[in-house]
Amino acid sequence: MILQTMKKGLYVRMVTLGLLLLALPLGVGWWAVNMLRFQHLSGCQSLAEAENQTDDAAAVSFYCAQESVGQQTVDGLSEAIRMARLVPSEHPLAAQSDRLVEQASQSLLALAEDSFQGGNLEEAINAARRIPVLTAAYKTADERIESWQTAWDTAQSVDSDAQAFAERGQWDQAFAKARELRQLGNRYWDGDRYQALVQKIQEAKENKAAQAKAEREQQKVVQANVAPRFDPLPDWQKEQEKEAAANLDRARKLASAGSADGLRAASDAAGLVLYGTPQYEQAQQLVGQWSRQLQELQDRPYLTRAIQLAGKGDMPSLQAAIAEASNVSFGSALYQEAQAKIGQWTDAIQKLHLQAYPVRPANSSLVSPANYAIPPAAAPTP
Repeated sequence: MILQTMKKGLYVRMVTLGLLLLALPLGVGWWAVNMLRFQHLSGCQSLAEAENQTDDAAAVSFYCAQESVGQQTVDGLSEAIRMARLVPSEHPLAAQSDRLVEQASQSLLALAEDSFQGGNLEEAINAARRIPVLTAAYKTADERIESWQTAWDTAQSVDSDAQAFAERGQWDQAFAKARELRQLGNRYWDGDRYQALVQKIQEAKENKAAQAKAEREQQKVVQANVAPRFDPLPDWQKEQEKEAAANLDRARKLASAGSADGLRAASDAAGLVLYGTPQYEQAQQLVGQWSRQLQELQDRPYLTRAIQLAGKGDMPSLQAAIAEASNVSFGSALYQEAQAKIGQWTDAIQKLHLQAYPVRPANSSLVSPANYAIPPAAAPTP
């Protein structure tokens, strides 16, 4: 009897072990099939298609949201937010979905800022407005949109005013107004549009000077071909020349102070010397000379401060020096010197960067910031 009982117990244990061995590959197979299903959904073309292939539609939504975040485009991030918000609040993946929405929103804001800095205001605003209301980034996005629009309106006004000064021949005022574009904190207006505006003013100035010179040459030819005749207004001519001489003398006295205000007043006084008087050529030469001196007076402080900053030798100081030297206006007597300094400091920054972040071997394991939906330092704490 005892022997029979022992045999029966041994039989039960053998059957149980056999069932366990049979269940193990079946469980692994079920897990593998489900993984293959998710892999098959890598395109995430349709949530309805996903629901037909798995019972957990929320998990599929989260998986598709992760796929879309990796694209790092405005449409991809917007789609990621939409899919992640389909995960119910009671689902185990709800917390991860909320974090993904926050990360995608921050990435959208970063892309919007890049668009604004690149000169695409409408594109920037459209991207920022895709950020959901109930996210930490929404308030920031709303504030950014307002600041972007204000900066853009200011830039357009500055551009228009600078061109108006140039049309009136007020070159110093035109260049000074153009430099205001560099104070707006926008790469597009600070770079491409500023350089284009300054170039346009410089060309207008040169064309105006060339036109005046051509007119003077033409007048000389006409006068040479005209037979001498009695001038009915010799007194008037003498008075005009006397007035021109007085204006030129006053201009020299004003310029002798060497101050910015004195040079501006001197240029204005010399500008009163009328074309056709003997003093006109000399007056124009002095106006050009005083304009160059005025530009140097205005730009020298920028270059001096930049050199002082660069003397510290560290990366932030060099970057600040480059920003300061960039204020030297195109066409200024100091422009070439400033650009040469900027080139030297840029090389120095690159050397410091290589020292701090040496190039790793090609086979080393690197983690690229592009792999993050937002930079790791800015990611919300789980």
